[in-house]
Formats: sequence, structure tokens, C-alpha cells
Amino acid sequence: MERFNALGRGAQLMLIGGVLLFIDMLFAWQKVDLGPLGDYTRKGWYGAAGAILGILTIILLAWLIVRLASVNIPLPVSTAMSAAVIGVLILIFAIIKLLSILGDAQTFWAWLGLAFAIVIAVGSFMAVQEAGGVDTLRTEAGGLQSSMSSSTAAAPAASQPAAPPPAAPPPAADPPAAEPPAAEPPPEAPADDPSAPREP
Repeated sequence: MERFNALGRGAQLMLIGGVLLFIDMLFAWQKVDLGPLGDYTRKGWYGAAGAILGILTIILLAWLIVRLASVNIPLPVSTAMSAAVIGVLILIFAIIKLLSILGDAQTFWAWLGLAFAIVIAVGSFMAVQEAGGVDTLRTEAGGLQSSMSSSTAAAPAASQPAAPPPAAPPPAADPPAAEPPAAEPPPEAPADDPSAPREP
């Protein structure tokens, strides 16, 4: 009971409305009289709008049960934003579901389901007010939009391959080899001295 009280009035209202809506969807929202063949009924889950409404109700209940269990699951949005989105979507799809069967033998359970969806939407509005009001949602939505635009701008830059490193400059030409020193000419042989005695 302490954990339930810790949820806040808005979340408590959403939890109660969600449980009642989930149970209500198990009953026939539509009833067609086939005469001697009996009645043909369709539950709240029937059709695309009914299936989406049921799935959203399950998501709402799972989200609130996780909060009741004090499990911290990091979400990209705040609790107020989550409550607002889920509450509004449930109300929209409850109205769509009712309009899709309106005039086609809808039952008391269909109107009761719409009432429970309104309770959930009111609870989500109260949760938003507890978190600081609609201005808080606007601020958060603006922050999400700017972070998404900056991440989209950074994604193409990251996906482009890095520029290849500049080519290494060509190796410097070897300096010309030093010329070997010129060889000294051999000493000239002394000219024959006519006065020198010749050997026989």
C-alpha cells in the first residue's frame, strides 16, 4: 500500500482506470441480434483499433507495475511525458474503437470502456501537473527535438569514411657522390744522361 501511495494521484488514477479498462475489454462491446440464430458478440479486442487499445492498456499497466516495484528502467523521456503520451493514445484509440462500432449495436461495455479511457487520460493530465505542468513537457519536447537533430547531423559525418592521410613526400634525391681525387701523375723517368756510362 505504501508503494501505491508513493505513485502520486495521477498515476494511481491511471492504474485503476487501466485495470478496469483491461477487464472491460474482455466483455462484448458489440452485440448483433441474428434472430433465431442467437446473438453475435464482439469483444473490445476486436478490430485494429481494439487490438491497439488493448496493447496500449497492457503497456500502461506494465509501466505502472514496474514503477510500483521500484525498478528503475532508464527511459529517454520523463515519467510525465510517458504518462501524457500513453494516456492520450489510449483515449484516442478508445474513441476510434467506439466510433467504428457506433450505430452497430454497441453495448454498455463499450461506453464503460470509453469512460475508463477518460479516467486514464485525466490521470495522465494530473501526473503532468504533478511534474510541473505542460510547460515542463514543452521544455522536454524541445530538448528532445534539439538532441535528435544534433544526433542526425552527427550521424552522416560519422558514416563518411575518414580522409586518407596525406601522401608522404618523395624521398630526397641522394646527394651526388664526391668525385674521387684526381690521381697524381707518376713521376717522370729521368731522361738519359749522355754522360752517364752505359752498361754493355
